Amino acid sequence: MADSMKLLKTFNSRIDAELAKSFLESSGIKSIVMADDVGEMYPAASVYWGVKLFVNDKDFEIANDLIEESSEDMPQ
Repeated sequence: MADSMKLLKTFNSRIDAELAKSFLESSGIKSIVMADDVGEMYPAASVYWGVKLFVNDKDFEIANDLIEESSEDMPQ
């Protein structure tokens, strides 16, 4: 049975989304990055639609806590 996916966060760039994905995977949480940017050929599309990071529904709370904690440590 496939796990259902839930939107964790929308980022302004693929780089930020991929960094968050790597961070989550280093904690054992699988995630998927999705963007409507024509296979990365039109990266400016992320300005309009964003780059979405999805996690399994069962991992959502832990992933959300990790992302929130890590963003608190980032300089503004």
